[in-house]
Amino acid sequence: MSRFAIRSNLVALAIVAASSGFAAGTAMAAPPPPADGGPAAMHEGHRGGGFHKGMRDGLFIPGLGPVSKAQVAELKLDAKQEALFKTAQESQRSLHEAMRAAGGKRHDLLKAQLDSGKLDPRALIEQSEKRRDQFGDQAKQVRDQWLAVWDSLNETQRGQVTKIVKEREARMAERHAKMEGRHGKGRAGMPPPPPAGDVPPPPPPQAS
Repeated sequence: MSRFAIRSNLVALAIVAASSGFAAGTAMAAPPPPADGGPAAMHEGHRGGGFHKGMRDGLFIPGLGPVSKAQVAELKLDAKQEALFKTAQESQRSLHEAMRAAGGKRHDLLKAQLDSGKLDPRALIEQSEKRRDQFGDQAKQVRDQWLAVWDSLNETQRGQVTKIVKEREARMAERHAKMEGRHGKGRAGMPPPPPAGDVPPPPPPQAS
């Protein structure tokens, strides 16, 4: 799975986060904890997760990730597609708000425990599980609404989305390569780590 796919899924917890049952995290504006390819992600406070500026009014394709508002405009959605898009957006916002409210209750419970000096992790886990169960169906519904938008796209529009995702993957791969390069330079000249245990390192290969 690519880094983008992983980040997308994580990122999708808010909306798709509940798509397969979401994690006990807090939700963010576009949606909360990860699930199978849904937008439940837009996890609150999660870098790369939630819709940042410019993405907030975009669309989210489960399994593929976000498409910005400007990119959506390029798709030239027809009236039927626009209606599906708006429905998914409104459902996503509703889910986000509900999850934020639930997240606040968990915060209040933790604060009460800290104030009393008696932490109870089981109570916190139980509340998180209740929230997962509470929003699981709703998150799946939101995911399916985003998938309905995808299903409504024609071949030309899907080709545009394919180009968007392909270019995004290429940018991420380039960024990753640069990071690896910087890390590699940082390790240059450093002595190799000692061998594990009592086993000596293998001898260098013989020149042929």
